[in-house]
Parts: sequence; C-alpha cells; structure tokens
Amino acid sequence: MKYLYTIVMAMLVLASCSENERMVYTDTPGIYFPDYVVGADSLVYSFRMKDTDRDTIQIHVKLLGDLLDEAGEYEVIVSENSSAVAGKHYETLQHRFTYEADKSVSSFPVVVMKPGAELDEATVMLELSLKATESLSLGYPDRVNMRLMITNQLVKPAYWDMPLALYFGEYSKVKHQRCILLMGHDFPLTKEELIGWGGLNYYSYWMQQGRVVCEYYATHTEYDEDGNLITVWNPF
Repeated sequence: MKYLYTIVMAMLVLASCSENERMVYTDTPGIYFPDYVVGADSLVYSFRMKDTDRDTIQIHVKLLGDLLDEAGEYEVIVSENSSAVAGKHYETLQHRFTYEADKSVSSFPVVVMKPGAELDEATVMLELSLKATESLSLGYPDRVNMRLMITNQLVKPAYWDMPLALYFGEYSKVKHQRCILLMGHDFPLTKEELIGWGGLNYYSYWMQQGRVVCEYYATHTEYDEDGNLITVWNPF
C-alpha cells in the first residue's frame, strides 16, 4: 500500500510539473495569444471580405494571472520568416503596445494593405511574436506566436465547419461566391464577429441566409470548382 501511495504521489507531481512547464510566468502576469495556437495559428484575411484596399485587424492578447492594477506594456516582434512587406502589405507596427489595467483581454491593431492585383493570385504571411517586458512576462509558450495570412482570394472561413456548415452545408468556393451574391456581403473574419452579427439573434440571421442559399440550389444547377454538382442539404 505504501508503495502504491508513493507511485500515485509521484504521478501527481509529474503531472503538476508538466502543467507548470506550459506556463512561463511566475509572479509577473503573462500574456499570450488566446485565439491562435500551434497547429491552428493562422488568421486568414481576404480583402474580398470587405471590398477594400485597406483595413485594420485587431489581434487579441490575453492575460494569464491577476488583472493589472495599472497599465503595462508588451512588445510585438515581426519575424524574419514573414513574406509580407512593411509599407506594402501592412503598415509598420509600432514596437510597444499598452495592456490596459483591469482587463483580461486586450488587443493591438494591424493595418493591412492591398498593393494592386498582386494578392489576387497570391497569399503573403505576417508572423508575429510576443516579447516580455519589465511589466509583463509571457504566458503559454505555445501561444506567443501567430501568423496572419493576407490575400485577395476567396478564403474558406476558419469557422465554416462549425457553425456555418449547419446552415450552409459543405464548403466550396463556388458556393461561397454564391452566398456572397445572394447575401450581398461576405462572411466576417472571425467567429466572434459572426456571433456579434445582428446582436443576440445572430443565429436567426445565418439560419435564414442558409435556407435562402439552399433554396437557390434546389432550383438551380451549379458545379463546384472540382466539377461536382452542388446538391441541397438540410439547413438547421
């Protein structure tokens, strides 16, 4: 029994150590990207979403630890791996940003730009990393880097499989383009914007639009980009 107790305690200690290794901060609150993690760290922005040559994207940063009593600062570094060019695809980022007091989530702006027709057939990548300062450390080490993909091509929304598939069925670029034509606009950039669309009854709007698109395909024949017939589905 004593031997079994020793083994159990050792396993608990190892589990605790493993969790602690994920966290970099000790006494100083740490920051991390809450929405972008390893394996799913790309935020894809297409200028076709808003039919504009310039837009501002807010990148969320979250606090790990106690809320700040007073504002702190953190740094954002542009990686040399980036293919996006400052002054051409995005405005040069300032070196430091302020994290407000008494807030669990903050954000910093990235201004993206479309240089003519270059991005019609290409995608460039802006890789960003958080850097600790004297007032803020880093939180989870696997959540301090993110990539922003910038293009002018039609892009599948990251949240299509859930919840959009409930309303619009299986994704294809042809169906996506049809959705834009029927709705009069593209889908928003993030799931948070999708949820915030139309206030508390956002789901009713997307449910209604999904049925409009489904009814279109019930009376029209259209093939996707791979030559497959787009068939009707059972919209939620």
